[in-house]
Amino acid sequence: MLVDLDRLVSALDELFALDTAAPDIAMSRHLPRVYDEVGTDWRAFVEPQFAQRFNGLMRRGHSTVGTVYGACLPSAEVLDAWLAVAERGDLLVTHHPIDVRNGSPEDDTWAAGFVPIDAAQLKTIAERELSMYACHAPMDTSLRVGTASAIIEALGGTIVGQFWPYGDGHAGLVADIPPLSTAALVRHAREIFAVDTVEVEGAMHTAVARVAVVGGIGDHVEQMALAERMGAQAYLTGELHVRIEGEYGRRKFEAVRAFAATTGMTLIGVSHAASEHLVIETQLSRWFAENFRVAVRPIREPRWWR
Repeated sequence: MLVDLDRLVSALDELFALDTAAPDIAMSRHLPRVYDEVGTDWRAFVEPQFAQRFNGLMRRGHSTVGTVYGACLPSAEVLDAWLAVAERGDLLVTHHPIDVRNGSPEDDTWAAGFVPIDAAQLKTIAERELSMYACHAPMDTSLRVGTASAIIEALGGTIVGQFWPYGDGHAGLVADIPPLSTAALVRHAREIFAVDTVEVEGAMHTAVARVAVVGGIGDHVEQMALAERMGAQAYLTGELHVRIEGEYGRRKFEAVRAFAATTGMTLIGVSHAASEHLVIETQLSRWFAENFRVAVRPIREPRWWR
């Protein structure tokens, strides 16, 4: 079934209140920077409105959409997988408009952070009349289709508080969940996020009944401390330690390590990409099915930690 692109975009914009949302905090800084560093004219690729708010329809392809794909990041690997099957007019919905590589605890890899889409892939997307839509901060803070909200839903939790002010809302949620041990919570996280490696630090508990969650980068110790004051016994995020090369990344790494040595919470990291991909396969897919009778085809990263 073909869907009118403008009708679909209008509904997504309304879902995330993009007409009233402020320009994206992070992407308005990082997206221009990474493209400027490689000499790519990113404004020639994106829609004029996207260049102002850094959320919404990023690339307009054909006027009708045949298949909707979804992913956390437009990484080279995800785009290769999409371009291998996409047909004219297909749409890719992502959380980030650019890739981010934060390293891996599996082999202690440190990485470059935000990465632009390759110029050759941008050219192919344009030539094949494909569309791209990205929603970053508004998806982080949404309680209906949100990165943190989807995690709480998967844990069977009830939201009791919010923390980490971000954009027009809060990126972090505190929830009461059915009690389970730290070990059981870690096993559950592996299943929910389909990851083999989970970072675990801090205190261990026989019964965790209140958890704080934040998708993506969760390495701000002041927000971790706030979540603990709100009664959280566990803190679940994408990246406990962001392994971005440079003084900033090394300093943040040590700050979290110091916090982990003193906190009474269990600290759990499941990878940036996996933590924010969950909403694509759950709440966002359900929204497309309910509103457009469209089945989203998710594209997972071949390696969650990278």
